[in-house]
Order: sequence, then C-alpha cells, then structure tokens
Amino acid sequence: MNLVELAMSGWYSRSISTAVRLGIPDLIADRPRKLDELAAVLDVDPAMLRGLLRMLVSAGVVVRDGEAFALREDFAELRSDHPRTMRNVFTLFAETYDDAWAGLGHTVRTGESGYEHVFGVPLYVHLERDADAARVFDAAMAELARPVAAEFVRHHDFSGLSTVVDVGGGSGALLREVLGANPHLSGVVADRGTVCRRGAEDLRRSGDQDLIARLSFAPSDFFADLPAGSDRYLLKNVLFDWSDADRVRILRTIADAMTRPAARLLVLEPLAHHEEDWSSLTRAVFCGSDVPVLDEHRLRALLDEAGFDVLSTARLESTQHTLLECGVRRS
Repeated sequence: MNLVELAMSGWYSRSISTAVRLGIPDLIADRPRKLDELAAVLDVDPAMLRGLLRMLVSAGVVVRDGEAFALREDFAELRSDHPRTMRNVFTLFAETYDDAWAGLGHTVRTGESGYEHVFGVPLYVHLERDADAARVFDAAMAELARPVAAEFVRHHDFSGLSTVVDVGGGSGALLREVLGANPHLSGVVADRGTVCRRGAEDLRRSGDQDLIARLSFAPSDFFADLPAGSDRYLLKNVLFDWSDADRVRILRTIADAMTRPAARLLVLEPLAHHEEDWSSLTRAVFCGSDVPVLDEHRLRALLDEAGFDVLSTARLESTQHTLLECGVRRS
C-alpha cells in the first residue's frame, strides 16, 4: 500500500459503512444485481450508486460480473442475516469511532480524550443524545459479545442457581446466551435508563415469550446502587473504560449488592497480556490518558482494594477475554 492508498483507506471504510446502511450487502449476497435494478430498489441516484459500487470493487468487497455486482463471500459478515454478522461493528468503527479519531491531535498534545474534544461530551453522554449512534453501538456490542458469550456459557456452571445480574449489560446479549443455555435461570440487566428501555423494546420485538418471562431490565447507576441479592453478578467489558478510582467505585457498588453468602462476581475483560504500541493511545483517544491499560495484575489489585478475593481465573478459548471468579471478602 502506497501513501495515497493509505490516505484513502478511510474513504473505503466509509463507503462500506454507507453500503451497509443502504442494505447493499443483503441485496447482492445471493446473486449479482445490475446497477439499474439496485438503484430502483434503493431509490438512490444511479450515477452516485455506480461510483459507490466501483469504490467497493476497488476495496475488494464487491466483484463485478459484466454489468452486475455481487458481494464477495469473504465479506458475508456484512449481511444482516449472517449468523456471525459484524455489520454494526463495522459501522460503529467506520463512523462514530473514526469521527472520534479526528481528535487524535488533541489527545497527543494534551493527553485528554479526543472523543470528548470532537463531540463535546464523553462517549456515554454522546450516546444518550444521539439515538442512531446509540442503536449502532448497542448492536455492535451485541455482535462482539456473541463469541465471548458462547465460550462463557460452556465454561461456567450455573446449575443450582436462580438469578443473575449483568452489570452494564447493554441490550442483554450476554445474558440472553446465559439464560438460553440455562432454562432454570432468571436474569436482570442493570444499565442506564435509556439503554434499558432500548433493550426491553428489542426483547419485546423478539417475541420470545420464554425469554421475556425470565429477562428484565433495571435502570441503574453502577456508581451508586444495583439490584441486590442475586447469585451471580456479571461484569463484561465495563472496567476498561474507567479510571482506577472509578473502577474501584463500580466494584464496591457490586460488593454491596452481593448480600448472599455464596454470591459470586464473574469479571470478563480483554486483559492486556503485553502493552501493544497503540493500545494506550487508543484508550486515551476514547477515555483520556487517566484510564490505564487493564492487565491481570492491575485488575487483581483493584479487586483487592474493593474487598474481593479472586477465587479462580481462566482464559476463554478463541477470545481475548479472561474470566475471574470473585467472592466478597467476609470479615
């Protein structure tokens, strides 16, 4: 890749995310379609669509067959109906996250969040104000959670338990997998009010009456108060977004909610096993330089400070995540 191609790489990602939003991958996945047919179905300008499709061909995402265009099999995960779809992850990275990287210079100069510099507010406040960005973010997090959830339910034994709370569980993707594999369980997603409303509405639209009966959403502030008395508390991909002081606050709130003697906290985090050249910079762009990279040593120290004992650890196969099972230290 030469300098010009490197400089244009962002154009490719935006072109692909635009195609995803238009639904083009779904339309050209099963058979090639001609330009005029696509333009009519999508109700778009044919000349501009031709340019977009040529951009996708140049990126290697689409192949051209005479006057028709088809999705390459390697990019089938851009389809909405693919069992391992990553269409929302791609859209989130190519749009909202790429916009945030426009603040990279500010981060490098000051150590402050580039995201906040661009959008004027931190990530989660921005999501409260931008419904479309929030929808894409929720769906992307669910797509990223899917392989981790599959490994998690194979690893942890939920027999003999009755309730699980997923702290910061978003749309409930992880908890849906847990409840699906354990029909005796009930679960609660504890997250911000707007997140819970979106999750509850998505669950209602699913029509899954068994899951609707066993999964609920509880608007919560994990710095202040959480549903108490559950057998298990899940904490996945939450701590790495916060400063150490805030991480301890979150953990202490969970400890306060763990009123049952045998309750356990299950922490799932993509812990750093070695510092990549870019990982601290990436985190600083989104969160600021006061959010340190989270490795197992740091996480264990934070858990200890919050009053937890680590009972076991395991690396989940085929994922970047480590599972730590923890109990509240009883004096």
